[in-house]
Amino acid sequence: MRESRVNSGNFFPLSRLDGCAEIVSRVLRRRFGSERHGAKLIARAADVSPRTARNWMAGSCVPRGDELMRLMSECDELAEAIFQKVREGRCPEE
Repeated sequence: MRESRVNSGNFFPLSRLDGCAEIVSRVLRRRFGSERHGAKLIARAADVSPRTARNWMAGSCVPRGDELMRLMSECDELAEAIFQKVREGRCPEE
């Protein structure tokens, strides 16, 4: 397990961010993965590049706060998954 990025200003353990990346990835793949240009649709919705959207779908990166809010406003399934984890009190740990 990797250490947290306390010295760089990010106080969340990376294992929790990895778990959140899994949630975002799973929902985006389920919602947009079957569409031919799913990454482009996500990119337009979040105002990011298609490469960034593909990284989110692969689970290798997580959206920043403003990007996540835009995605949640466009994708009810993602909003519900995030709110469910908030209600549980945490993102899953690896």
